[in-house]
Parts: sequence; structure tokens; C-alpha cells
Amino acid sequence: MKYGYVRPVELNDSMEDQQKVLYKHVDHIYQETHDKTKGRDQLEALMSALQDGDTLYAADLFILADSTKQLVDLINEAAGKKASIVILNKKLVIDSENTFTFGHSLNLISEFQSDVVKFRTRLGMHEASTKGKQLGRPKRSDDNIKKAVKMYMSKKYTLDEIKEETNISRATLYRHLDL
Repeated sequence: MKYGYVRPVELNDSMEDQQKVLYKHVDHIYQETHDKTKGRDQLEALMSALQDGDTLYAADLFILADSTKQLVDLINEAAGKKASIVILNKKLVIDSENTFTFGHSLNLISEFQSDVVKFRTRLGMHEASTKGKQLGRPKRSDDNIKKAVKMYMSKKYTLDEIKEETNISRATLYRHLDL
């Protein structure tokens, strides 16, 4: 049997794109309803359903696993059941017959870890913004910037004195002087 696995991790492909790609290859798709690392019931159900000769399809490695350890565990579990894993976006088949060079393996692991970091960063930023937190550097007070420019133009203060008085860095001051 050929199984597909999708979850709403929209780093490279949306859920719809993942499903579109998988429908060409699979008999049944297991679909997660959330992108969290815990409580992935559909993945557990899929791994339980795998049998000898089955194939698990996913669009990307980070759709399947959230860490290198989890990826290794999933690959070992599939190998124990004599099932294979196909990662479509990487054109990668993981089974007992496939061998990879050390360099190729390192490249795949590096790409996987980079994708996981990107996903977690986006997830964290999204969660922070939904809680109303301000992202990025805080804005400097316009009054402090005006005061710093005025002090600089008066030529009575050193840059260190201006910084101490207004808490405006040299770079910020120069940036506003160029405007």
C-alpha cells in the first residue's frame, strides 16, 4: 500500500500543494490538523498501519519529522517493517537497498535541520504576533531623535555625550542626518 502524510507546515508547500503532489503517488493520505510537534496522531496511525512492502510518501523531510532524532526513529521503524519512505521534493527514496555517500547524507541532514529551524522560527513569530507582541527592534522615540539631531547640529556636544543624553547610537544619528 502507498500512504501519504501531510501537515500544515507551509514552509515550501501549502497543504493543498502537498496533497496535489501526493495524490499522484498514493492510495491513502494521512492528514494532520495542526503543525505542532506533539500530538501527531495521524503520523502515529500511519506508522502503525505500515506493513512489509508499503511505502510512505511525504513532500519534505521536515513535514515528516521535527528533529534529527525523530527522523532517525521513523526511518528505523519503517526499515523494521520493511517499508520504504519517499521524499518527493528531494527525489529521495529511503529503503534497505539504497546507500548514500557520507557527503550526500550530510547534505540531506544539513538541509533538513535548516528547514526545521526556519519552520520553528516562523511558528514562534506567528505565535508571538497572535499574542500581540511587537516583532523586531523597538522604535526609537522621535523626540529623542530630534533632540539628538539638534544637539549634533549645535556642535556643542560630542557623539558620546549625545548618545548618553538621548540613548541614540551613532549609526542611528547618522542615518537621520542623511535624510
